[in-house]
Amino acid sequence: MLTTRRGLACLAFLVPTAALSGFAVVMARKIVKRGPNDYRQAELTDGGRRIRISLDDYTKAPGDFAVFDPAAGSYTRVGEVTLINEDQKYVERRIDPPGSGPECLGPLVDWTPDVFFEPSAVGGRYEEVDVPTSYGAAPAWLFEGESTDTWVIHIHGSWTDRSIMFRDVRAFSPLGFTSLVPSFRSDPEVSPPQVESSHLGQTEWRDVESAVAYAAAHGARRIILSGWSMGGTMALLTAERSAYRDRIVGIVLVGPVTSWRKTITAGAARAGVPAIGANLVMRLLQAPLFAKMIGLEEPINFDALEWVDIPARVRVPTLVLHSKADQEVPWGLSAEFQRANPGTVTLIPLPEALHTQEWNAAPRTFTNELTSWVKTIFTEPS
Repeated sequence: MLTTRRGLACLAFLVPTAALSGFAVVMARKIVKRGPNDYRQAELTDGGRRIRISLDDYTKAPGDFAVFDPAAGSYTRVGEVTLINEDQKYVERRIDPPGSGPECLGPLVDWTPDVFFEPSAVGGRYEEVDVPTSYGAAPAWLFEGESTDTWVIHIHGSWTDRSIMFRDVRAFSPLGFTSLVPSFRSDPEVSPPQVESSHLGQTEWRDVESAVAYAAAHGARRIILSGWSMGGTMALLTAERSAYRDRIVGIVLVGPVTSWRKTITAGAARAGVPAIGANLVMRLLQAPLFAKMIGLEEPINFDALEWVDIPARVRVPTLVLHSKADQEVPWGLSAEFQRANPGTVTLIPLPEALHTQEWNAAPRTFTNELTSWVKTIFTEPS
């Protein structure tokens, strides 16, 4: 009887442990691998003046967004929510501007916060340039500003692409700076293909450094790094390690990952998994053998990607724009980040928005807060 009880006790321990281990492997892969396209059902309604699309937190969020129709290869911008049907699980939104919609749509579309689609829609003169990197030339967009000695490097996050930063370029445009929007080694447009796994900014920051070097070689005397989500991790690493760090005068972060440990732990908690599950994920990503198995060039060093628990690590004036409704990178992390760096970090809460959709929810507020802060770092005595 005692043996049976011990066996059952061991089994009771092993079953949840095995489940957690399986979860840890799956979650570790999801963190560093590009997921499948998250298509939604959609159709035109109201004579082509509105779209009807599957209801979820993203499609019902207030603000300006767009849908991409993979069959037609075209984008359609949408704005105001006109109807939410909770029973049949769909939402209707007005096409913006009126009359700009396609003749047909769907039935499957991709939802996106990118509302500009192409560089010409952002405004101003631009050109496609090649940024020299360790693996060859990386394509980038260069938006010419009135000021050629102040540049902004716009840094996108994981598993997006550089076009997602058009919103950031538009927000900076009133300042008249030159903008560079580079691609990185994990982007599919890079040729030859480089990596199929995200390194959480740990290696990708070197491509930001290449963009900084390009800016310096073309007349940039002052450089602002603007990073969204994982792009924030890359911006912070670049500001610390760059050979041109004396030219980096400011950092702007939107919904930034300033602690991968805490971000992963929060993600596990949302999934109903205890902290031990998150710890297993991080142990796997730190293990050289597992890292190699999932396509990482090197194990993840979570100490190097930690700014929340290290006081006064940030030496450059930094602005954080973050919504308290962010469901992927908790607002609380930015609050802790600011408290750890009270002398350099300014944190501004923005109207309710999902992850890195602060501009979409309130573009005027976003732009005003950003430009006002940037002006202060150029007027304060050095």
